[in-house]
Amino acid sequence: MFLSVTGFTGYSQTEPGSTKLRIYSYPMDPRQHPDYNRRRVKPPDSGTFGNRIQFMALRSLDGDYNKLLDQYTVKYGLGNIVWPSYPLIFRQDLPEVVQELKRRNLYLFDIWGYVPGSGPGGYWQQFVVPDNALTIFEKELGDHWLGMDNGEQDGRYVGGYASQMFPSGGGREEQYLNFQNHFQGLTDRLGNKMSTLVSLNFGHYFLKEGIYTMIGAETAQGLPNTQIYYSFIRGAGKQYGVPWFGNASVWNRWGWKNYSGVSDYNGGDTKGTSLSLLKRLIYSHIMYNSVAVGFESSFLNGKDELSPVGKIQQSANRWVTRNGSPGILYTPVGVMLDFFSGWSFPRHLYTDNIYRVWGNLPYDEGDYLTDGILNLLYPGYQDASFFHDESGFITQTPYGDAADCILSDSPLWLMKQYPVIIIAGRLTGGHELKDKLEAYVKAGGRLIITSGNIEAIPGGLCGIKAGLKEIEFDENTQISIGKKSVTEKSGFKARELLTPGDIKIVASANNIPWLWKQKLVWVH
Repeated sequence: MFLSVTGFTGYSQTEPGSTKLRIYSYPMDPRQHPDYNRRRVKPPDSGTFGNRIQFMALRSLDGDYNKLLDQYTVKYGLGNIVWPSYPLIFRQDLPEVVQELKRRNLYLFDIWGYVPGSGPGGYWQQFVVPDNALTIFEKELGDHWLGMDNGEQDGRYVGGYASQMFPSGGGREEQYLNFQNHFQGLTDRLGNKMSTLVSLNFGHYFLKEGIYTMIGAETAQGLPNTQIYYSFIRGAGKQYGVPWFGNASVWNRWGWKNYSGVSDYNGGDTKGTSLSLLKRLIYSHIMYNSVAVGFESSFLNGKDELSPVGKIQQSANRWVTRNGSPGILYTPVGVMLDFFSGWSFPRHLYTDNIYRVWGNLPYDEGDYLTDGILNLLYPGYQDASFFHDESGFITQTPYGDAADCILSDSPLWLMKQYPVIIIAGRLTGGHELKDKLEAYVKAGGRLIITSGNIEAIPGGLCGIKAGLKEIEFDENTQISIGKKSVTEKSGFKARELLTPGDIKIVASANNIPWLWKQKLVWVH
């Protein structure tokens, strides 16, 4: 069964007449995060980026770097963040390149191309960073140096390494330690000043380490729904005090869009991500309060003129210049997962194994609940990338694009920014979490939690406990919600709740309460 618990703080047993709408309308500021001063790597704030949304464009500095910088940053005004691949760090003239970036007041971001286990041969490499490269970046560029790339590695871990962990059936805590050990080795080799471009939704585990400047995702391609992506990214950024960026890919599962006449890998001007989706994605990322946005590639045509992709980014950059920030995205719903859940999307690009957590454990009931809750907020999100019509990348939002995904180690001050918190998945419980949840409710928050999770919390929650009785409901059971009725197509079970005081039955099945609502009053 589900329980909705709301708390009031008062001076008598009289319940306040109404609850005021709580709106948290402040941007995430890394400088205000409690962990900021203890971190060796200081995430950038809006001041670092000149108090405006920046744009990223140039993904390679191979060849005549001055010509490229002139084209992308001056002539076409595509952006001031340079996002090059790893050959840059092996250039003999690296000091001169860095001096030119400094002279132009550009940002150097997320040097990409490192893939553990790759090479020799092929573009992807497990390269060794030259001793002097990172020193030059840090000394000459300062806060305009935004770190090496942990790019799409959570997906690669799930696809290439999770199955090698021993024992493969180890518990979730053990799976987390395997994941953490893998990425500690990766970041050690790259200098431990990182940006991350997640390809799944494991960004919380990266940012917790305190060595990241930014987090983002490459949307479209063969990757997940952008709304779910950024609900996790925003949640991780707010929880650990790291800003986020937006990026959209010209690739899909069947080819890639370019206007240079390149047909390799099924490329062409009618291939890959549609211009419509690219445009919707980049403006979505702006609305999501990204500090920087941009496309992956294909900005120019074969004559070094702006392509339609380049024109969309140039126009977006000008729009931001004219209008500034669109304001703070209002996300009143926090979807909380257990820290050790390792939950990920039911199916995705990196493995044929569906419904897995940590890449190697099958979903349990709590994981299916997580999927169900997210599908309620973003119906059909699981379809992203699997269909030629691009369905699933951006879905309808019957309750608004209004959720952030946080983990159970979230501090209370962050939890209070969300008027509503939904517990998704199975909690491991513990007294610390109990204290936080009760303090959240006491401060006026509304908590949605299952009886199964109340059972995992020592002594129950807010005086409410899970009973021993379990009730089974057949398929096609009618659920009554006020004057409305819905039919559950599958059978399900519900655990009884033992609750003190008056309750309000919100939903019932076969005259058995199924969803309860209780308001609690604390007396000073």
